[in-house]
Amino acid sequence: MEKYNSEIADNPKVEMIHVSLDRQIDAAEQWAAKESMPWPTILPDKVQRSTMRDYKTNDFVPEYHLVDGEGNSIANGADACFAKIKELAE
Repeated sequence: MEKYNSEIADNPKVEMIHVSLDRQIDAAEQWAAKESMPWPTILPDKVQRSTMRDYKTNDFVPEYHLVDGEGNSIANGADACFAKIKELAE
């Protein structure tokens, strides 16, 4: 949350989403609220029906992907994503 608050929260060029592993939206939103995650939460079925599945690269969480407005992947992994976000903010 510290990195989100310092590098993303006030950056109009970046939007963060939470893809939950839960199957029920209520459970996913309750968990996100408990963790103080202010960004939108979506469920796996929405990922299955979208092109977001194309970005899946590993089988662990959390998994970070930075995607541009056209859907191109521009960074993978937490360190690379936050470095690119910082670069874009300059």
